Amino acid sequence: MSDSAAVCDEMDTTSDEGLTEKEAEARLALYGPNALTPPRKPGFFAKLWSQLNNVLIFILLAAAVVVAGLQEWIEFGLIVGVVSVNVLIGMIQEGKAEKAAEKIKAMLSSNAVVCRDGKRYTIEAERLVPGDVIIIKSGDRLPADVRLLEVNNLQVQEAMLTGESHPISKNLKPVKAESALGDRKCMAFSATTVSAGQGKGVVVATGDNAEIGKINTLVSQVETTRTNLLIQMEILGRWLAVIVVVIAVAAFLLALLHADEGFTSSFESAVAIAVAMIPEGLPALVTIVLALGTKKMADNKAIIRQLPCVETLGSLTVICSDKTGTLTKNEMTVVAMQSSSNRYDVTGVGYDPTGFVSLKGAQVCGESHVGVQVLLEGTLLCNDSDLNIATNAAGREVFTPNGAPTEVALITASIKVGLDPAGLRRTKPRVGACPFESEHKFMATVHQDGNKRVIFVKGAPDRLLTMCIGQLRSDSPADAAANGRVDWDPLNTPYWVRQQEELAARGLRVLALCRAELGPEEDATGFTPVTLQARPPFLGLVGLVAILDPPRPEAIEAVKVAHTAGITVKMITGDHALTGLAIGRMLNIAGSELVITGPEIDRMSDRRLRSLVNDCNIFARASPENKLRIVKALQTGPGYTGPLDGDDNDDDGPEVDEEGKPVVGGRQVVAMTGDGVNDAPALKAADIGVAMGITGGCGWGVECGVWSVGSSGNARPPTQPPNHAHTHTCTHTGTDVSKEAAKMVLADDNFATIVVAVKEGRRVWDNLRKILLFNLPVNFAQGMCIFWAYVIGFQNAPLTAIQVLYVNMVTALTMGLMLAMEPAEDDIMSRPPRRPGKRLLGKLILWRCFFVSTLLDILVLGMYGWALSDGRGLNKARAEAFNTLVFGEIGYSVTTRFIKHPTFHPRVFRGNVFVYLSIAVTAGLQGMFTYVPGLQWFMDVPDGMDALQWARVMVCMVVVYVIVEVEKALVDPLLMPLVRPLINAIAKHSPGCLRVPRQAVRRVPSLWAESVQSVKSLATQSWGHGKSTKSLATLSQAAADLAVIKEGVDAGVEAASSRPHKEKAGLHGGSSTSSDRASPSITARHHGDAPAPTAAAQAELDESRDATEGAARDTTTAKPAVKKK
Repeated sequence: MSDSAAVCDEMDTTSDEGLTEKEAEARLALYGPNALTPPRKPGFFAKLWSQLNNVLIFILLAAAVVVAGLQEWIEFGLIVGVVSVNVLIGMIQEGKAEKAAEKIKAMLSSNAVVCRDGKRYTIEAERLVPGDVIIIKSGDRLPADVRLLEVNNLQVQEAMLTGESHPISKNLKPVKAESALGDRKCMAFSATTVSAGQGKGVVVATGDNAEIGKINTLVSQVETTRTNLLIQMEILGRWLAVIVVVIAVAAFLLALLHADEGFTSSFESAVAIAVAMIPEGLPALVTIVLALGTKKMADNKAIIRQLPCVETLGSLTVICSDKTGTLTKNEMTVVAMQSSSNRYDVTGVGYDPTGFVSLKGAQVCGESHVGVQVLLEGTLLCNDSDLNIATNAAGREVFTPNGAPTEVALITASIKVGLDPAGLRRTKPRVGACPFESEHKFMATVHQDGNKRVIFVKGAPDRLLTMCIGQLRSDSPADAAANGRVDWDPLNTPYWVRQQEELAARGLRVLALCRAELGPEEDATGFTPVTLQARPPFLGLVGLVAILDPPRPEAIEAVKVAHTAGITVKMITGDHALTGLAIGRMLNIAGSELVITGPEIDRMSDRRLRSLVNDCNIFARASPENKLRIVKALQTGPGYTGPLDGDDNDDDGPEVDEEGKPVVGGRQVVAMTGDGVNDAPALKAADIGVAMGITGGCGWGVECGVWSVGSSGNARPPTQPPNHAHTHTCTHTGTDVSKEAAKMVLADDNFATIVVAVKEGRRVWDNLRKILLFNLPVNFAQGMCIFWAYVIGFQNAPLTAIQVLYVNMVTALTMGLMLAMEPAEDDIMSRPPRRPGKRLLGKLILWRCFFVSTLLDILVLGMYGWALSDGRGLNKARAEAFNTLVFGEIGYSVTTRFIKHPTFHPRVFRGNVFVYLSIAVTAGLQGMFTYVPGLQWFMDVPDGMDALQWARVMVCMVVVYVIVEVEKALVDPLLMPLVRPLINAIAKHSPGCLRVPRQAVRRVPSLWAESVQSVKSLATQSWGHGKSTKSLATLSQAAADLAVIKEGVDAGVEAASSRPHKEKAGLHGGSSTSSDRASPSITARHHGDAPAPTAAAQAELDESRDATEGAARDTTTAKPAVKKK
């Protein structure tokens, strides 16, 4: 639309009169209320079923029914208690409802000021309809998406939607419909907040059709990914169920047919074996281990919302991170200054005024330092913000910004050179001001300097250069203080334009500083932007100041650690392409320096995006849909190309492609960070969604970037804490939405915390394997020793049901928790990422389970038979078997601390004090159960044990330890070559329900490579059908031309994005910024220009590309269409 009237015509309304009440009611019936569709929430019984829907739980419940039928009430109570505890823990940890959409709904405005029938009314926001004309002012929350008709210094805080940390200045200039949300300057969006100014707009979208409604729809549609741990535990449960049922049935038949026991007795024996072999404590133990891991992560500022996601962190191959506040400090910092003769660098990061100014690497001092002070006076005087310095309880200085971030950065720089803000403002008081207006992009203040009045101006260089007539001669104190044109040099405009372009090319925000002395007759209180621009050039250019939100120092180190661990870091930002590239270079993640912008992603097919996403580490001007598509493209694209932990033959072997052939690498496992409602869909779709922003607060509105408006129209800090309900929406409200959609929340908004969490996730995975390696052999040993007792011909089982349950629940937990406390191994962050789908129990561990359970069975049955042969009686024999099993566990647990490394080493005595505590507790409990009256009866060992029996038990403990250590030394060279073929054969012939689903790696061939292949195929067909030599030569030349350009294009040269697109000016808004226009040129510059293909090749190429990408667009589901009614 070219003007407001055209917009109103399209919406069939008028700017002054608005809709009639009759028309509004008709549209309300047509479009429905301005509200979001509520999400479907699972009920209590659905949540309960999700916890009970486990094959192990089913077997335990069946065993409880059988035990109750046999009136064994102690065993019944224990089994029911185990099930109840597991379900309760699961309900607490995993039973949270999907609250993200509800949080979004809570962010909508409740009222709106609307024009109807030429009158203004305050109505409920739900009654707004497309075509309504509404009035907005500072502090209002937008009730719907509106196309602006009038603006008066209107600024809107859109961080929750766009990620922009600063309020967006609005205008009426139409832009292309495909512009990114942050560039639609003539639009204001539902649930965002007006931070300054006033405006009028026409409603163009309500409810689910508004931008926030689209996000609500995306959150509802995105399916939460299942973690590898949940899948593996489910498969493990199926295997255990099959093994338990087979052995229990065999035991029942043996007892009934071979031992001539009655049906009831045989059935009791089968139930005892089933209960013995099921690791009742394993679900609780796994949950506790994950909870301990989350506790340690929480101590490091990483809060895990869903426990199974802890282990997923160890498989991460890609971290997609926001820029502002995560990789950077979210504190604007002056990094460079340009005078008429020198380029100065400024050290320090953030609002902490620690640092100095340097020239060519040397700190500025003496007269030069005084000159720099004079140059920066204007940054303090022409400034409406402040930097509050206080001392906290720990005695450390705390620097709190109070105002616009850019202005606070200027104050920080002036303090670094020794200026006193309060003192300077007292000696040179303000006597007049021209407030900043987004249309003019500068502000000015007038100050009394002795008997002179000096005007200081700061703003966009392109606006101020036209208002300048001269520039400072040098940086000497005398020249730097000059305020009159007689003391200036003529303005060298090309010089300043060149300097500004050089700084901007580094992704820096550039401000110009100017000043001039006013005549005594001029009225200092009547200046406006229009009157200042109408004057002939009169200012002197002091210099340029370059500002950047710099990377966190700890983020730079964390990126290095991530790279060492085989993890790629990608930056997805709402900022401009050049700024993103500059930060990417500082973080060493720029890679090929390819930058893809949100509008370019919008024009790509899903297939094209998948072919490029691995090679691009910087995405700029990204919308919520862009982030979601990037996540899905990474998850379904070419995959991780490096080696993965788990590819060796002793684990699962290498991954396979769609044809079943071994390939290197696997699918990408993606973490996505986000701090606003706009990030919620991508956070939910990612393998690990990481929400941030909970450190923000509204104590004084500073963290939110929302300011009250003073009488002059300037954005000023509020004098009191703002009222959330009536004044504004703070950005951490948006974070509540992202937090509910995420699996992990960062308490410090620091990228380095993610890397620490990855290390902890790898440690938890290692310890889970050790726990299963310890737990399963013990359970198998319990069940199998009862089974073998019947095979051998013992009249009674060596263990009773209560002893079995005790070992399953108590000793498994005490010794298992010891293993859960194992610290991370030294090389844990030097390993490659763990392959998705890697089994918790690989071939080596399966062999160890079989070996150790057999060893324990031999010792338990041997000691049980020995005691019976000595005439000690059934009770003492069972006591010796019971203690042999438990102390054998103790010996085995020590060697389990290291899966392959020997424990004949000093390291076994350090690193984990819980080893000694667990062993002492377990041994102490065994002594109490063996000798304390009452406990003896409860544990079925009423007669205790004698000294000789204890000696045999201690020898068995040492035997277990020594034999397993010897097996460690022999397993790789001797045992595994014999065992591996058998395990492979079993795995190959296992039914699909007992296999961990392989996630075949998707190899997405380049469209250009496919074009080459299609041309070559066509050439072959032509030869086969006797085509002319000339035709064949043409086709061969086309193939050659395509092959020549393939390398450059596949590296990232998106031909479609570099072509001019037809502009479509509609109801959408934004600005086609210089950074966005530069993005395709960035790509071309860093990947080179390919030789031009022949006309025949180009025609073949265009046809192939258009057909393929068109088909891909027709079938894509990554970007749901939400049409506006």
